[in-house]
Amino acid sequence: MIVEFSDLQCPHCKEANPTIEKLLAENQNVRFVFQNFPLPSHNWAQKAAAYNDCVARASNDAAWKFISSVYEAQADITPENADQKLTELADKTGVKGAEIAACAEKPETQTRVEASINLGKSLDVNSTPTLFVNGRPVGVSANNYDVLKQLVDFSAKQK
Repeated sequence: MIVEFSDLQCPHCKEANPTIEKLLAENQNVRFVFQNFPLPSHNWAQKAAAYNDCVARASNDAAWKFISSVYEAQADITPENADQKLTELADKTGVKGAEIAACAEKPETQTRVEASINLGKSLDVNSTPTLFVNGRPVGVSANNYDVLKQLVDFSAKQK
């Protein structure tokens, strides 16, 4: 199992995403959990995390598409246009963007995002992306496929 604490506004998370997608595509037995961990220094990351939470609740397949599309659109998203852009990106994943936008504003959505942040903090997460393989933090760059694959293979053999 791989757990990633990530921030949709984080450029390093964007860089790591193709590596993680490749690893998951080539290793069908790997379970992946995405945890929202918007950093306070990013001015639209909290909003993106709320949208992501709602997209994921609507459709797991759409969630992956949404994450990738937000990473691709990072340079075009600002605090001023975040709602519009995130709603459009949600629409393109096959869910109803207007419903996702309404969901993102709900207190229970904010509570789920805060729970994810608090989980990360309890595990000493302080930067993104932070990966855990079978509960162990991995101190490597998440965009180094070979090293990440070796860690996953090693962990699988330990079970």
